[in-house]
Amino acid sequence: MSVAFWVYLIIFIAFLACGAPIYMALLSSGLSYCFLHGGIDNMAVMAKMYGSLDSFVLLAIPMFMAAGIVMNNGGITDRIFNVCRALLGHLPGGLAYVNVLASFLFSGMSGSALADVGGLGNVEIKAMRDEGYDDDTIFGITAASATMGPIVPPSIPMVVYGSAASVSVGTLFVAGLGPGIAIGIILCIAVFLVSKRRKYQVHKRATLRELLGCIKRSFFALLLPIIIMGGIMCGYFTPTEASCIAITYCIFVVCLVYRDMPFRHLLGVVDGTVSGIVPALAIVSSASLFGWVLQFEHLGQKMYTGIMAVTDNKWLILLIIDLILLFFGMILDSTPTIMLLVPIFQPLTQAVGISSIHLGIIVVLNLMIGLMTPPYGQSLFMLSGTTGVSFNKIVKYVMPWLLPMFIALLAVTFIEPITLAIPVMLGFEVF
Repeated sequence: MSVAFWVYLIIFIAFLACGAPIYMALLSSGLSYCFLHGGIDNMAVMAKMYGSLDSFVLLAIPMFMAAGIVMNNGGITDRIFNVCRALLGHLPGGLAYVNVLASFLFSGMSGSALADVGGLGNVEIKAMRDEGYDDDTIFGITAASATMGPIVPPSIPMVVYGSAASVSVGTLFVAGLGPGIAIGIILCIAVFLVSKRRKYQVHKRATLRELLGCIKRSFFALLLPIIIMGGIMCGYFTPTEASCIAITYCIFVVCLVYRDMPFRHLLGVVDGTVSGIVPALAIVSSASLFGWVLQFEHLGQKMYTGIMAVTDNKWLILLIIDLILLFFGMILDSTPTIMLLVPIFQPLTQAVGISSIHLGIIVVLNLMIGLMTPPYGQSLFMLSGTTGVSFNKIVKYVMPWLLPMFIALLAVTFIEPITLAIPVMLGFEVF
C-alpha cells in the first residue's frame, strides 16, 4: 500500500472519531489521497463525483422518502396497524405478531427501516405498552421487524446497491420478497416462544364484520404495494417510475380520499425529503472518490487474491463477507458502506459464481441488522429519542432479538432459493 493510501485511512478514521459527517470524512480523505498520489487529473475527479449523481435510478430515493413521510403523517400507518390487529390480535402475544405483519406491509410502501421505526413504531409501542407487554419485547420486536423495511420491496438501500453494482433494481425488488417472508416467519417463531413463556393476554377475536370494516377503511392504503410491485413485475414501469407513482398515489389518498393531511402540509414533506436526501447524495458523491483509491491501489484485486489464496469455497467467502458487513454496519450508515465495499466484493463473488442479486440482498440485510446494533445503530437512537427511554436500556432490550435476525441472515446467505426462486420463476435474470 502507498503512503497516500495510509494517509487516506488515517484522515478518514480521524474525521469519524471527531464526529464529523461521513461525507466530510470521505471527501477530505479522498481529496488528500488525490493530492498526495499525484498524476490524478483534478477535473477528472470532479467529473467522477458529478457523474455518480447523474443516475436515473437514484431519482427513486427522494420519491420513496417523500412517500414514507406522507404515509407517516397522513394516517396510513394507523390504518395498516388496525387491519393487522383485527387479523392477529386474538393470538397469544397478538400485538407482537401485529408488529411483524404491520412492518411487513408498511415495508412494501416506504422502503425504509427508519420510516418504519419513526412512524409505525410509535403506534406499535404505545399499543403494546397499554396492554402490559414487557419493554424488552416491545423494543426488541419493533427494532427487529423494522429491518424488513429495506428487504421487502421497494427498498431505498437496494436502489443504492443497484446503482453501485450496475444491476437491475427491479430484479432486486422481486428478490427481496422471499427473504422478507423468511424474516417475518422467523420473527413470528420468536414471538411465539416469548409469548408462550410470558403468557401475554389474549383478546377476543374480531368478527368478520369488524375485519371487513378495517379492510374497507384501509383499502386504498393496502393497494399501494400491489400497485408498486405489480407494475414492476409486469413491466409496466421501472422502479424509478414506481417511486413517482408511489408519492403521487400517497398524496392523492391521504389528501383527497382519507383527508387526514391538508395540502399545506406538503411543504413539510418537501422539507423533510430534502433534509434526508441531501446528506445521502453527498455521501454517494464523496464515496465515488473511493473509486480512484480502488483504481490506483488495486484494492479489489488484492482482496480477491488474498481471499482466494485462503479459500475458493463460495460459502466460506459469503461468511467472510457477512462478517465484514456486520462490522461496517455497526459503525457506518448503509449508503457509504454499499458505495465503499460493493466494488471490492463484486469481482470476488463473480469469480466463485455468486449472483450479484443474491449478494445485494445479503449486503442490505447485513446493514439493516447494523441499524439495531451499537454503537451506530440508528434504529436504537430513534427509539430512544421518540420514547424517552435511555439508549443503554434500548440496547439491553434489543440485544436478545439479534439472535433471530442472525438466524435469518444465515438462512438467506446459505439457502440461495430463498432469494432467487421468485425472480427465476418470474423470468428475471439473476446472474
